[in-house]
Amino acid sequence: MNNKGMKVFVKSSILSLFVLGLANLGYSQNNLTMYNMHTLPQRIHTNPAQISDSRLFIGMPGFSSLHVLYGNNGFKMKDLVSVNDSNQLEVHPMKFYDALEKDNTISLDVNYDLFYLGFKLRKSFFTVGIGEKVNTQFSFPKDFFGLLLIGNAGSNLGKELNFNFKYDLMAYNDINVSWSRAFRKDKWRLGAKVSYLNGIVNMNTERSDLFFKTNAEDFHFTMRSDLKFNTSSIVDTINEDFSADGLDFNSFKSRNHGMGLSFGATYQILPKIVLSASILDLGRITWKDNVQNYETKNPLQAVEFYGLDINDYFNDSADFNSSIQSMLDTIKDKFELVETHNSYSTNLPTKFYLGGNIWVTKRHNFGVLFFGNYYQKKLNPAFTLSYNGKLTRVLGLSVSYSMINRSFVNGGVGLTLNGSAFQYYVVADNVLGMIKFRNASTIDIRTGINFTFRRKDKQAGLSGNSKKLG
Repeated sequence: MNNKGMKVFVKSSILSLFVLGLANLGYSQNNLTMYNMHTLPQRIHTNPAQISDSRLFIGMPGFSSLHVLYGNNGFKMKDLVSVNDSNQLEVHPMKFYDALEKDNTISLDVNYDLFYLGFKLRKSFFTVGIGEKVNTQFSFPKDFFGLLLIGNAGSNLGKELNFNFKYDLMAYNDINVSWSRAFRKDKWRLGAKVSYLNGIVNMNTERSDLFFKTNAEDFHFTMRSDLKFNTSSIVDTINEDFSADGLDFNSFKSRNHGMGLSFGATYQILPKIVLSASILDLGRITWKDNVQNYETKNPLQAVEFYGLDINDYFNDSADFNSSIQSMLDTIKDKFELVETHNSYSTNLPTKFYLGGNIWVTKRHNFGVLFFGNYYQKKLNPAFTLSYNGKLTRVLGLSVSYSMINRSFVNGGVGLTLNGSAFQYYVVADNVLGMIKFRNASTIDIRTGINFTFRRKDKQAGLSGNSKKLG
């Protein structure tokens, strides 16, 4: 990717994510409701030790699962705009600023299963899957908006501000196999998944410190930077001819390889109580195709600016354009970025679940779930309470209430509809947020079609045999 193309792509991506954040319409990274849906095969994605109520399932090729997620840990729509008694829109920039965290993150992910198969073989359960994943995260600092709204005087005078914007994008193919089995008289069930990963495109912010400080004595300002940004793509946009005659399809063969591991377990501590835990996506991808690295030549070197002499603009030889250009050239020289082409690695977005279920009957249970993932060395937690049941042979229902991204307006619903072997499902973690969008900070939606066979009522998560409860 050439410099111009990279700049356009980064700017458009950041702008798109930021607009999504302003509108608070989109999707986030959780799968909280689906985790306990024992009528849905895709729950195995959240814990490889889990099983569904069918001994054999096949995801409909091309529409097995489409999962779109959005999350925002900072402001809400109500913090930015409101409608007054005269039905006029009012913007509240300072309220928006006060609502921000020190570092604010907007995430937007899309996961798509091309193929998904699961079957029971003796005491073990196996799955085979092929999918595509796109994970994006955009982080922006409160300090930047503080400078725009407050200026470099007042509370910002003499304070060093850090404009540490971060943008990460990772698109890759995932070919995976999972296995699970019950042990110790069916009280324990252990599972594992292995994924071969094939990277498509990546943008990685390794370092993004840009410090700005206004001197309290004479108001000159100082800037320091420490930046490193990596990109990789399977297509060389610099040298490839994208006309129908000139495109070389060998360029789509990726050398960006990686591996991921996931582990899960369930334990029947009492006849009606089952505990569970999983950790997902331990691994990384090494990027080698068309790599470009951009790094500050002299990290954290201080650059001081004393402004422009007003006399330069009121004498006979004043040249405003050349003076401004001189200042910009100074900034460019001092903050020079060095371009290299070295391979690099990025970690997968690791996450974990800790859960517990009380089974009232073999068709109905109540669950509690704690979820967490890490981004930029920060834990992003979520907490969920749920009811999960099979109401009839046709209808499965889960209802959840979650705390996500500092928001308590997250009521979720999951439905599975079965007609013989045909199954349609839809799961949403934040139905209330879609209605009360001004208070929403996260939404999580998954939908798809399966073909399920030999479905039975069971206390899912253990051996797969029916359990006579209560």
